[in-house]
Amino acid sequence: MRHPLRALCCAALVAFGASNLAACAHAPERGVSNSERAQRELDLAASLRREGNVPSALMHTRQAIELDPDYPEAHLLLGFIQLEREDYPTAEDELRRGVDLLVAQKRQGSTLAEARNMLGLALIERKKYDEAVKVLQQSATDEMNTAPHLAWGNVGEAYLRAGNPQAAVAPLLESVRVQPRFCLGYYRLGQAYFRLGRYGLAEQALIRATDADKSCRDNPMLQGAWRLRGETRIHLGHRDDAIHDLTRCIELAPKTDDARACQVLLDKVS
Repeated sequence: MRHPLRALCCAALVAFGASNLAACAHAPERGVSNSERAQRELDLAASLRREGNVPSALMHTRQAIELDPDYPEAHLLLGFIQLEREDYPTAEDELRRGVDLLVAQKRQGSTLAEARNMLGLALIERKKYDEAVKVLQQSATDEMNTAPHLAWGNVGEAYLRAGNPQAAVAPLLESVRVQPRFCLGYYRLGQAYFRLGRYGLAEQALIRATDADKSCRDNPMLQGAWRLRGETRIHLGHRDDAIHDLTRCIELAPKTDDARACQVLLDKVS
Protein backbone atom coordinates (compact mmCIF):
# COMPACT_ATOMS: atom_id res chain seq x y z
CA MET A 1 0.00 0.00 0.00
CA ARG A 2 1.11 3.57 -0.64
CA HIS A 3 -0.85 4.97 2.23
CA PRO A 4 -0.67 4.45 5.96
CA LEU A 5 -4.00 3.03 7.13
CA ARG A 6 -5.50 2.71 10.56
CA ALA A 7 -7.46 -0.47 11.13
CA LEU A 8 -11.04 -0.19 12.39
CA CYS A 9 -10.88 -3.56 14.08
CA CYS A 10 -12.47 -4.43 17.38
CA ALA A 11 -10.24 -6.06 20.00
CA ALA A 12 -10.58 -9.82 20.29
CA LEU A 13 -12.49 -11.04 23.35
CA VAL A 14 -9.69 -11.42 25.89
CA ALA A 15 -11.37 -14.19 27.84
CA PHE A 16 -11.33 -16.59 24.87
CA GLY A 17 -8.64 -18.17 22.72
CA ALA A 18 -9.22 -18.13 18.97
CA SER A 19 -10.51 -21.71 18.89
CA ASN A 20 -12.95 -21.09 21.75
CA LEU A 21 -14.11 -17.88 20.14
CA ALA A 22 -14.72 -19.69 16.86
CA ALA A 23 -16.73 -22.34 18.66
CA CYS A 24 -18.83 -19.67 20.34
CA ALA A 25 -19.42 -17.96 17.01
CA HIS A 26 -20.88 -21.11 15.49
CA ALA A 27 -22.70 -22.60 18.44
CA PRO A 28 -26.45 -21.93 18.43
CA GLU A 29 -27.09 -20.43 21.85
CA ARG A 30 -30.48 -19.72 23.31
CA GLY A 31 -31.18 -16.08 23.82
CA VAL A 32 -28.24 -14.94 21.67
CA SER A 33 -29.36 -12.60 18.91
CA ASN A 34 -27.94 -12.52 15.41
CA SER A 35 -26.40 -9.13 16.13
CA GLU A 36 -24.53 -10.56 19.13
CA ARG A 37 -23.33 -13.50 17.07
CA ALA A 38 -22.25 -11.11 14.34
CA GLN A 39 -20.22 -9.17 16.90
CA ARG A 40 -18.46 -12.38 17.94
CA GLU A 41 -17.73 -13.24 14.32
CA LEU A 42 -16.26 -9.81 13.74
CA ASP A 43 -14.13 -9.97 16.88
CA LEU A 44 -12.72 -13.26 15.66
CA ALA A 45 -12.19 -11.87 12.13
CA ALA A 46 -10.27 -8.90 13.50
CA SER A 47 -8.08 -11.18 15.61
CA LEU A 48 -7.39 -13.48 12.67
CA ARG A 49 -6.45 -10.54 10.45
CA ARG A 50 -3.98 -9.27 13.04
CA GLU A 51 -2.43 -12.75 13.10
CA GLY A 52 -2.05 -12.66 9.31
CA ASN A 53 -4.74 -15.26 8.57
CA VAL A 54 -6.53 -13.19 5.93
CA PRO A 55 -8.63 -16.00 4.32
CA SER A 56 -10.17 -16.94 7.66
CA ALA A 57 -10.63 -13.28 8.56
CA LEU A 58 -12.55 -12.76 5.32
CA MET A 59 -14.71 -15.82 5.97
CA HIS A 60 -15.72 -14.69 9.46
CA THR A 61 -16.28 -11.10 8.35
CA ARG A 62 -18.68 -12.32 5.68
CA GLN A 63 -20.41 -14.52 8.24
CA ALA A 64 -20.88 -11.45 10.42
CA ILE A 65 -22.52 -9.65 7.49
CA GLU A 66 -24.78 -12.64 6.81
CA LEU A 67 -25.92 -12.57 10.43
CA ASP A 68 -26.40 -8.79 10.46
CA PRO A 69 -26.38 -7.14 7.01
CA ASP A 70 -26.71 -3.69 8.61
CA TYR A 71 -23.60 -4.03 10.77
CA PRO A 72 -21.39 -1.09 9.66
CA GLU A 73 -18.15 -2.30 11.26
CA ALA A 74 -18.39 -5.63 9.43
CA HIS A 75 -18.61 -3.89 6.06
CA LEU A 76 -15.77 -1.57 7.08
CA LEU A 77 -13.50 -4.43 8.11
CA LEU A 78 -14.25 -6.29 4.90
CA GLY A 79 -13.54 -3.14 2.90
CA PHE A 80 -10.33 -2.50 4.82
CA ILE A 81 -9.05 -6.03 4.19
CA GLN A 82 -9.85 -5.70 0.49
CA LEU A 83 -8.06 -2.35 0.45
CA GLU A 84 -4.99 -4.09 1.85
CA ARG A 85 -5.39 -6.81 -0.78
CA GLU A 86 -5.63 -4.12 -3.49
CA ASP A 87 -9.08 -5.30 -4.56
CA TYR A 88 -10.16 -1.70 -4.91
CA PRO A 89 -13.63 -2.16 -6.50
CA THR A 90 -14.75 -4.46 -3.67
CA ALA A 91 -13.09 -2.23 -1.08
CA GLU A 92 -14.98 0.79 -2.42
CA ASP A 93 -18.32 -1.05 -2.36
CA GLU A 94 -17.91 -2.33 1.19
CA LEU A 95 -16.49 0.89 2.62
CA ARG A 96 -19.25 2.91 0.97
CA ARG A 97 -21.84 0.56 2.47
CA GLY A 98 -20.26 0.93 5.90
CA VAL A 99 -20.23 4.74 5.65
CA ASP A 100 -23.85 4.82 4.49
CA LEU A 101 -24.93 2.63 7.40
CA LEU A 102 -23.08 4.77 9.93
CA VAL A 103 -24.77 7.88 8.57
CA ALA A 104 -28.22 6.23 8.50
CA GLN A 105 -27.78 5.00 12.07
CA LYS A 106 -26.58 8.43 13.22
CA ARG A 107 -23.59 6.90 14.92
CA GLN A 108 -21.47 9.17 17.08
CA GLY A 109 -17.70 9.04 17.53
CA SER A 110 -14.63 8.81 15.35
CA THR A 111 -15.58 5.70 13.38
CA LEU A 112 -17.36 7.64 10.64
CA ALA A 113 -14.39 9.95 10.09
CA GLU A 114 -12.02 6.99 9.93
CA ALA A 115 -14.36 5.13 7.57
CA ARG A 116 -14.52 8.11 5.23
CA ASN A 117 -10.74 8.32 5.24
CA MET A 118 -10.51 4.69 4.13
CA LEU A 119 -13.22 5.18 1.51
CA GLY A 120 -11.28 8.17 0.21
CA LEU A 121 -8.21 5.97 -0.20
CA ALA A 122 -10.20 3.43 -2.19
CA LEU A 123 -11.59 6.19 -4.39
CA ILE A 124 -8.07 7.50 -5.05
CA GLU A 125 -7.00 4.06 -6.19
CA ARG A 126 -10.08 3.95 -8.42
CA LYS A 127 -9.01 7.32 -9.92
CA LYS A 128 -12.24 8.93 -8.68
CA TYR A 129 -10.33 11.98 -7.50
CA ASP A 130 -13.13 14.54 -7.24
CA GLU A 131 -15.27 12.27 -5.08
CA ALA A 132 -12.21 11.26 -3.05
CA VAL A 133 -11.47 14.90 -2.22
CA LYS A 134 -15.06 15.47 -1.10
CA VAL A 135 -15.15 12.39 1.13
CA LEU A 136 -11.70 13.06 2.59
CA GLN A 137 -12.56 16.68 3.36
CA GLN A 138 -15.62 15.45 5.26
CA SER A 139 -13.31 13.21 7.26
CA ALA A 140 -10.69 15.89 7.86
CA THR A 141 -13.20 18.47 9.09
CA ASP A 142 -15.15 16.06 11.32
CA GLU A 143 -14.59 17.32 14.87
CA MET A 144 -14.67 13.70 16.07
CA ASN A 145 -11.71 12.74 13.89
CA THR A 146 -8.81 11.84 16.18
CA ALA A 147 -6.24 12.00 13.34
CA PRO A 148 -7.37 14.67 10.85
CA HIS A 149 -3.82 15.04 9.52
CA LEU A 150 -4.17 11.66 7.79
CA ALA A 151 -7.27 12.79 5.93
CA TRP A 152 -5.71 16.15 4.98
CA GLY A 153 -2.65 14.30 3.73
CA ASN A 154 -4.85 12.07 1.61
CA VAL A 155 -6.67 15.10 0.18
CA GLY A 156 -3.25 16.29 -0.95
CA GLU A 157 -2.48 12.85 -2.38
CA ALA A 158 -5.73 12.91 -4.37
CA TYR A 159 -4.78 16.25 -5.92
CA LEU A 160 -1.27 15.01 -6.67
CA ARG A 161 -2.61 11.89 -8.36
CA ALA A 162 -5.02 14.04 -10.34
CA GLY A 163 -2.10 16.12 -11.64
CA ASN A 164 -2.96 19.27 -9.68
CA PRO A 165 0.01 19.98 -7.36
CA GLN A 166 -1.08 23.58 -6.79
CA ALA A 167 -4.34 22.43 -5.21
CA ALA A 168 -2.41 19.87 -3.15
CA VAL A 169 -0.34 22.49 -1.30
CA ALA A 170 -3.02 23.89 1.03
CA PRO A 171 -4.32 20.56 2.42
CA LEU A 172 -0.77 19.28 2.82
CA LEU A 173 0.25 22.40 4.71
CA GLU A 174 -2.78 21.83 6.93
CA SER A 175 -1.79 18.19 7.49
CA VAL A 176 1.63 19.14 8.88
CA ARG A 177 0.23 22.09 10.81
CA VAL A 178 -2.17 19.75 12.62
CA GLN A 179 0.56 17.13 13.13
CA PRO A 180 4.08 18.59 12.87
CA ARG A 181 5.62 15.10 13.08
CA PHE A 182 3.74 13.82 10.00
CA CYS A 183 6.64 12.59 7.85
CA LEU A 184 4.50 11.49 4.91
CA GLY A 185 2.73 14.85 4.84
CA TYR A 186 6.05 16.65 4.41
CA TYR A 187 7.08 14.19 1.69
CA ARG A 188 3.89 14.83 -0.26
CA LEU A 189 4.31 18.58 0.25
CA GLY A 190 7.82 18.25 -1.14
CA GLN A 191 6.40 16.44 -4.15
CA ALA A 192 3.88 19.23 -4.75
CA TYR A 193 6.50 21.98 -4.55
CA PHE A 194 8.92 20.01 -6.76
CA ARG A 195 6.29 19.61 -9.48
CA LEU A 196 5.63 23.33 -9.29
CA GLY A 197 9.33 24.07 -9.73
CA ARG A 198 9.58 25.63 -6.27
CA TYR A 199 12.75 23.81 -5.39
CA GLY A 200 13.70 25.80 -2.30
CA LEU A 201 10.36 25.07 -0.65
CA ALA A 202 10.56 21.47 -1.83
CA GLU A 203 13.96 21.07 -0.16
CA GLN A 204 12.65 22.47 3.13
CA ALA A 205 9.66 20.13 3.11
CA LEU A 206 11.80 17.11 2.23
CA ILE A 207 14.25 17.86 5.04
CA ARG A 208 11.30 17.71 7.42
CA ALA A 209 10.13 14.48 5.78
CA THR A 210 13.22 12.74 7.14
CA ASP A 211 13.67 14.49 10.49
CA ALA A 212 10.22 15.58 11.71
CA ASP A 213 10.06 12.54 13.96
CA LYS A 214 12.40 9.71 14.91
CA SER A 215 10.12 7.32 13.01
CA CYS A 216 11.00 9.21 9.81
CA ARG A 217 14.68 8.37 10.08
CA ASP A 218 15.92 5.25 8.34
CA ASN A 219 12.36 4.42 7.27
CA PRO A 220 12.38 2.49 3.95
CA MET A 221 8.85 3.74 3.28
CA LEU A 222 10.34 7.23 2.94
CA GLN A 223 13.07 6.17 0.53
CA GLY A 224 11.37 8.25 -2.14
CA ALA A 225 11.83 11.36 0.00
CA TRP A 226 15.61 10.89 -0.07
CA ARG A 227 15.48 10.36 -3.84
CA LEU A 228 13.40 13.46 -4.41
CA ARG A 229 15.51 15.54 -2.06
CA GLY A 230 18.62 14.49 -3.95
CA GLU A 231 16.97 15.41 -7.23
CA THR A 232 15.79 18.72 -5.77
CA ARG A 233 19.30 19.56 -4.63
CA ILE A 234 20.65 18.81 -8.09
CA HIS A 235 18.26 21.49 -9.40
CA LEU A 236 19.48 23.85 -6.69
CA GLY A 237 23.14 23.18 -7.51
CA HIS A 238 23.83 21.59 -4.10
CA ARG A 239 25.98 18.76 -5.47
CA ASP A 240 27.53 17.42 -2.26
CA ASP A 241 24.20 17.39 -0.42
CA ALA A 242 22.59 15.67 -3.40
CA ILE A 243 25.26 12.96 -3.40
CA HIS A 244 24.66 12.38 0.33
CA ASP A 245 20.90 12.05 -0.16
CA LEU A 246 21.14 9.74 -3.16
CA THR A 247 23.67 7.54 -1.40
CA ARG A 248 21.40 7.29 1.65
CA CYS A 249 18.48 6.47 -0.64
CA ILE A 250 20.36 3.47 -2.03
CA GLU A 251 21.49 2.32 1.42
CA LEU A 252 17.92 2.19 2.75
CA ALA A 253 16.76 -0.50 0.31
CA PRO A 254 19.18 -1.27 -2.55
CA LYS A 255 16.86 -3.34 -4.76
CA THR A 256 13.87 -1.01 -5.17
CA ASP A 257 12.85 1.19 -8.08
CA ASP A 258 13.71 4.25 -5.99
CA ALA A 259 17.21 2.88 -5.36
CA ARG A 260 17.74 2.29 -9.07
CA ALA A 261 16.56 5.83 -9.84
CA CYS A 262 18.92 7.17 -7.17
CA GLN A 263 21.83 5.28 -8.69
CA VAL A 264 21.12 6.78 -12.11
CA LEU A 265 21.07 10.28 -10.61
CA LEU A 266 24.17 9.57 -8.55
CA ASP A 267 26.09 8.43 -11.63
CA LYS A 268 25.23 11.73 -13.33
CA VAL A 269 26.46 13.98 -10.50
CA SER A 270 29.42 11.97 -9.15
